[in-house]
Amino acid sequence: MSTYARAGSLQGPPAAGLFQGRRIVVVSDADAVPSAPLQAQLGPREAGQEDTLTVIALPLAFDGTPPVIGTIAASNSVTPPPSVLAVDGAGEYAYVVETLGPRGPDAHLLTELEAGSTVRAYDIGDAAKPQLLYAYPAGHMPQAVSLHPRGGLLALACGDVFAILGPDPYPSLRLVPIGPNGFGDGAVLVPHAEDGAPMVPSYVEWHPGGELLAVCYPWRDEVRLYAAHRTPELWIEPVGPPIGTGRFPFLGRFTPDGRHFLTVDVLWGRDAADGEPSEGRLSVLRIDPDTGAGEKVGEAGVGRNPGGLAVSPDGRHVVTSNLRMSHLAWGDPRLDRQGSLSLLTFDPASGRLTAVDEELFDGLRPEGVAFDADGKFVVVTVFDHLDLVHRRGQLRFFEVSGEGGAPRLRPTYYSIEVMRGPHTIVVV
Repeated sequence: MSTYARAGSLQGPPAAGLFQGRRIVVVSDADAVPSAPLQAQLGPREAGQEDTLTVIALPLAFDGTPPVIGTIAASNSVTPPPSVLAVDGAGEYAYVVETLGPRGPDAHLLTELEAGSTVRAYDIGDAAKPQLLYAYPAGHMPQAVSLHPRGGLLALACGDVFAILGPDPYPSLRLVPIGPNGFGDGAVLVPHAEDGAPMVPSYVEWHPGGELLAVCYPWRDEVRLYAAHRTPELWIEPVGPPIGTGRFPFLGRFTPDGRHFLTVDVLWGRDAADGEPSEGRLSVLRIDPDTGAGEKVGEAGVGRNPGGLAVSPDGRHVVTSNLRMSHLAWGDPRLDRQGSLSLLTFDPASGRLTAVDEELFDGLRPEGVAFDADGKFVVVTVFDHLDLVHRRGQLRFFEVSGEGGAPRLRPTYYSIEVMRGPHTIVVV
């Protein structure tokens, strides 16, 4: 496999400081093109191009010093939210779910791929040499994976959210224990609404306290909470009533204190215009972790067609990555060569969310986005470029600057090239 990944040259003044943390970890779907989830078309076959897990050692200087980078094959798909990767807090292990199976020799469309059903564990303790440890059945087309705050237990949201492979979505929520010798047998819950109809989840995340799970149901415009019990055995229990959101909450994030859950409402749905979403929205849900009850207490607008979401370590800044119209087919006259980042401030006490900046940049389908450990920098994935020669994925870095009053996003003019198709990123 190709291990190509390198830091880009500086094209402007270097940023002050370091991108802090232990690891940047990113997965790339090299089989797809930016328009694949919308048009179902896979990309061209190229030597050395395959689905990849990339690991970058931190801290990262912006002075051109080559970072330590390692890569390994890791089957994954861009069709879910940017949530197919989980990493432990020490930066020692990574977990990747496979939504759609590997591309066969005759496959040209997403619909010609097999359903994925696997979660894989990787040892990333040596950033330069990640290693595959073990794999485990993960249900039908896993969409998202979340690692318990204290480790040892994965939560998975599974099902065919967009009916890619057929009319039956086979939804499930799963808990999978992780031990020293691999994965253990876990718990499975098939989610149903009050009327008995099955519900298809797109996203799952552990509450920071480790007792509850938040799950997004985009076709129902709601989030539901679940308790994870360990006695007398591992099992999942629905708690509290459903919490209404904006339209199509594709993914979300808890704030660090666990008092709020933010959802990215991408405004898709059966009545949405094909490929032409309006401005995106974030919903703010206030959560009572003791009862599982919650309510929507606010919202804010972000850029067009939001894809990813990150909350700063102190909980006071929020960033969304916005596809705009960069996810359309190359021949579509509406195609935009730029994506954007939206920056918002958040008041943890009141739940007030305020948009303060939007920064445009070149690059197609930016989805994964994350803050560094200090909350001073942001990294975002670029799936590809509108360039037949430059067919590589990229990580772009921005500084959160407070100069002159309101915070702003400032480009660092620094990038790292990775395998084509990056879409999910985690910083620990």
